Amino acid sequence: MAKPIIKNPDPMCNNLDYLRDLLGNDTQAMQDIVREIKDQWADDARELAAAVLSRNIAEMKRLLHRIKSTFSPLGPDHLLYKEIANAAEMMPTVEAAGVDMRFWSDLILNLENEVSDLKVATT
Repeated sequence: MAKPIIKNPDPMCNNLDYLRDLLGNDTQAMQDIVREIKDQWADDARELAAAVLSRNIAEMKRLLHRIKSTFSPLGPDHLLYKEIANAAEMMPTVEAAGVDMRFWSDLILNLENEVSDLKVATT
């Protein structure tokens, strides 16, 4: 199974420009949305880890869809959104080959690091 996408050095994949454009550069609204993304991710990460541990593929698919929606305000080119979209696209392979615990553990850890790095610049 493929490895999770690792931090992309391209700033286009890690910035909040899409969200900034979406909200007309409203810094307070951006901070609110980033806070909500972080709060929702905390719940989703626990639930996804539990689904992976129990090898509950149906629940994993449901959670990936929900997480993709959570990350959607960041834009389709943001690393977090791409990682989740990539994982969701791999689910037919997971159904056929089984749950690769190492892959999913690495993915959740990478996402956790990326989410914790989300910050709104207050310039």
